[in-house]
Amino acid sequence: MHWLTQRFCGGILLTLLAGCASYRPLPLDQQLSQPKTLQTALAQADAGAPIRSDKIDLQAPLSGTALAQIAVLLNPDLRATRAKLGVANAQVFAAGLLPDPQLSLSADLPTTPGYYSAYSMGLQWSLASLFTRSANLAIARAQATSVRYDVAWQEWLLANQVRILARKLYFLQQQEGIAAAATQVSLELYQKSSDNLRAGDTTLPNHALRQIAYVDSRDRELALRRQVAKTRQELNAQLGLPPDFHLELAAPRTLTKLPPVAELVHEALKHRLDLAALRAGYDAQEAQVRRAILGQYPGFSIGVSHAADTSNIHTWGPSISFDLPLWNRNRAAIRQSEATRAELHAAYSARLFQTRAEIASLVQDLQRLHPEIALLRTQLPGLAQAEKVLRQAVADHNATLVEYESVRSQLLDKKLQLLTLEGAAAEDQAALELAVGIPWERWRKNP
Repeated sequence: MHWLTQRFCGGILLTLLAGCASYRPLPLDQQLSQPKTLQTALAQADAGAPIRSDKIDLQAPLSGTALAQIAVLLNPDLRATRAKLGVANAQVFAAGLLPDPQLSLSADLPTTPGYYSAYSMGLQWSLASLFTRSANLAIARAQATSVRYDVAWQEWLLANQVRILARKLYFLQQQEGIAAAATQVSLELYQKSSDNLRAGDTTLPNHALRQIAYVDSRDRELALRRQVAKTRQELNAQLGLPPDFHLELAAPRTLTKLPPVAELVHEALKHRLDLAALRAGYDAQEAQVRRAILGQYPGFSIGVSHAADTSNIHTWGPSISFDLPLWNRNRAAIRQSEATRAELHAAYSARLFQTRAEIASLVQDLQRLHPEIALLRTQLPGLAQAEKVLRQAVADHNATLVEYESVRSQLLDKKLQLLTLEGAAAEDQAALELAVGIPWERWRKNP
């Protein structure tokens, strides 16, 4: 019998060793790589990303969609977020596993002559997890679904934040270009006025006006340059690129007509990934409540044992054990799970309210911006023509410098104001697309 016990224990040990996992170290990266080109950065893109880098046209100016795809591929925070998917899948795997049986061995070795060595062996298996296995699987699967939606929402959120920054940067660059051109004109006029002043062909007040116009233009250009540099750094940070990266941006496409607010809210309820993640999380909590309620019933364990005493009497027999639900009855877990469910219910309602408010606010902002943009677009051609006529009139000494500088300043201000409003409208439209959760191509007839 001692030989049989050794063979049995040896077989159990070999079985356990065969199913063991081996340890493999995963060292941390101690250096931050700085790709010199966008092609190099995309070549090192995350293999777990939902898109492929070879689908992005890097030869043409980058559109908002292309920049959003680059952000999904390269942003380091998204790479870390996607790692949660592996954890969620591992939790689903763990929830489906059955509990291992428990083997117990003991021995009594008498020192008095005439007695035999006693031993006992027992095998026990808990049945409690069988009653909650389906609930555990439902919880893990719902949580995994919630994580997938949450990761997708984080990707969508970042992609549209990048589109908003790209639109802001594009219109700031346009403003900087206009301001730089105005500064160059002001500088030429100022230099010419300086020459005329030395030659006695102009007065000191007129020369001072030229100088003030040049200084104002230069200040405006430098302020816009600072904004462009800051926005470029913010965009590169979201894209996962070095701060000094320069990207050629394409002109953003905008909507000419807004869908009704009710339609946008209806689409948001269907397509917002964060709402889908909250619904999946609520389903997981519903399963948590069911599992907690099942936990109030007794948990059974069954087993079988074999033993021999010092008189060499051999016995075997079954065993059963269970909890007596007298005082605890899992009431704390039930109350906690129900309270958490109520909290998630309130959180989902609050997110719905916030979604409707965001969409309505953005639509109202766009409805206010569109008439202002249309008005400026109708005014600019007339101002441009007036500036051209007055410039020639000043050269022919038929108009004063004060009159010309007033019109030229107004033209510059209106151009910059129009670009500011167009940039604000473009950013609001990208923000509205983010709030709805689906691309504008759903409403564009000619994308």
